[in-house]
Amino acid sequence: MDMSFREKSIWISLISTLLIFGDYFLNIVSLSSMPAEVSKAAALGLSLRALLLIIVVEILLQGLLAISNRKEAAQGSDERDKLFEYKANNFGYAVLVIGVFITLGRIVFLEFNTEVIQQSTLINIPLLTAHILLFSFIFSEVVRFSAQLYYYRSSH
Repeated sequence: MDMSFREKSIWISLISTLLIFGDYFLNIVSLSSMPAEVSKAAALGLSLRALLLIIVVEILLQGLLAISNRKEAAQGSDERDKLFEYKANNFGYAVLVIGVFITLGRIVFLEFNTEVIQQSTLINIPLLTAHILLFSFIFSEVVRFSAQLYYYRSSH
């Protein structure tokens, strides 16, 4: 089945997000066994690498897609595209809100239970709260992209 320009663009974003940030989060989890100062520096390096990679990959691949599909790229979104985007945004937003509330719950829990911090190696991940929020954001984007693709596929 032939895919539209928008579907191809979403596939590029979904796959690049999964690969780049999947690798990022796997590497972040592995930092929990390192000394604090080393793991903080490594986390910063991994963050910058992931950020640069996603920017370069998206610009390069989306640019190549637009060049190879000039006519479709110039057309813009139609009503169906906007509807699918709107519906998918609702799913992504719900996931993001859940992630934010989980993070807030973690912060409050740790404020009242500080002894938990010393008992868990997973909590020794540098900047864990920031990573939970980032994971929530990335997961919400994956859900949003997936929902859009579902709507495109189910409309054929």
